Amino acid sequence: MADIMTVAIVDDEPLSLDYLKGIVAKVPDTEVVGLYKNGREALTGLLTTPVDVLFLDIQMPGFNGFDVVKRLQSDAMPLIVFATAFDDFALQAFELHAVDYILKPFENPRVEEALGRARERWLSQRYLDDMEDRAAESGKAPALAAMEAARVKVGADAKFSGLSADHIAKLPIKDGQQTVLLEYEMIDWIDAAGDYMCVHAGGETHILRSTMKELEQRLPAYFARIHRSTIVNVNRIERVEGLPKGEALLHTSSGSALKVSRNYRVAIQHLLA
Repeated sequence: MADIMTVAIVDDEPLSLDYLKGIVAKVPDTEVVGLYKNGREALTGLLTTPVDVLFLDIQMPGFNGFDVVKRLQSDAMPLIVFATAFDDFALQAFELHAVDYILKPFENPRVEEALGRARERWLSQRYLDDMEDRAAESGKAPALAAMEAARVKVGADAKFSGLSADHIAKLPIKDGQQTVLLEYEMIDWIDAAGDYMCVHAGGETHILRSTMKELEQRLPAYFARIHRSTIVNVNRIERVEGLPKGEALLHTSSGSALKVSRNYRVAIQHLLA
C-alpha cells in the first residue's frame, strides 16, 4: 500500500488557496486534508487534524505565517513550506536554513518539487524508531532561524538575561532595545526549537535565545516537561483528555491544547488521580 502524505494549505486569498489545492491534489500519494483562510483557523484545525506537510502563506492579516510557526507546538510540527513573495534577501535566509518555500504566483513544477523534498524528509522521519527522535526533526528550529536571518521582527535576537530566578520572580526576555519581564505564573507553556525557546503567555509568543536545560533550571517547580521539547505550567491546565497509545491532550486556561508524550505522562499523573 502506498504511503499517503497528508497536506494542509493556509492562505488568505481564496484563489491562491484553490489553485494550490488543485496542484497538490494531482500529485500521487498526496492528500489535501485541510484548507484554512487565516492563521487562527489553521492553529485550531491543525490541532484536530494533524498533517504531514503545511503550505503556509507568510503575508496574512492578523496572524501571519510566522505567528503560526511560533504558536505551533514543536513536538507536533508538520514540515513547513512557506508561500511568499519576499525579496531575494529573505529567500537566501530560507535557503541557508534549509526551509523550503514557493514563490507567488505559483508554478506547478516548483510546487511539485517542494512536495518531493517534503516526501523524502517525511519518509525518513516515519522510519525513525523513537517518536521523540521524530519530534527532534521538526521544522520549527530552522523556520525560526530563517525568520531571524531574514530580520523579521519576532524578537528572535533576544539573548537570555543573566538575572537569576533566585533574584527575580519574573522571566526577563530581551527584545530589541527593551526587556520584557514575564511573571512565571502567567506563562502557559514553553516549547524549544533548537537554540530558541518560544514562551507563550497571555496570548503572545516571546522568542528567547536559550537552551531547554538553562531555562528549566530557572523555572519554578510547577512547570513540568510533557514532551521532548515542551514544558507546561501545570497551574494553567484546565482539562486533561486521554488519547490512544498512552498519550494525552492538555487544555490550558488560555485555550491552548498540547500533546503529552507517553514517555512524559508521569509528569501529569497527579492530575489524573
